[in-house]
Amino acid sequence: MSPIQSETAQKIFQEKGYNCSQAIFTAYGEQLGSGKVDYDTCLKIASAFGGGIARTGNVCGALTGALMVLGLKYGGPERKDQEKVNEIAGKFLNEFKSLNGSIICRELIEYDLTTITPSEIEEAFKKGTFNKCPKFVEDVSMILEKMI
Repeated sequence: MSPIQSETAQKIFQEKGYNCSQAIFTAYGEQLGSGKVDYDTCLKIASAFGGGIARTGNVCGALTGALMVLGLKYGGPERKDQEKVNEIAGKFLNEFKSLNGSIICRELIEYDLTTITPSEIEEAFKKGTFNKCPKFVEDVSMILEKMI
């Protein structure tokens, strides 16, 4: 992989308006999927993971996108594959947490997304609720570049 995927993730997130999970998984997944998943399929797979999984504020969507990427790279049908991907995923999550203090979306953005209605989402964007998210997408990309 190369820093191009990191730039691609930022563009998908900031310019195309997809969620953070879609940005990460789409930027890396298509290439790592070896022709088994395309751009649109990656967008679909990751679509429910933004905002801390369906805007519940749980695990950051950029992280869930990255975990799917790590699964594509290191996962497999054997138990030993599961052990390897869990070990790598744990290191990944720990590194992100050491950089940002948490892996939980609502803690990272300091906003409870469970209280927001679909009609209020645009207002949350205007208020800058998600201004920190590009940094998280960048941090996730930086860590992924080292691990894949």
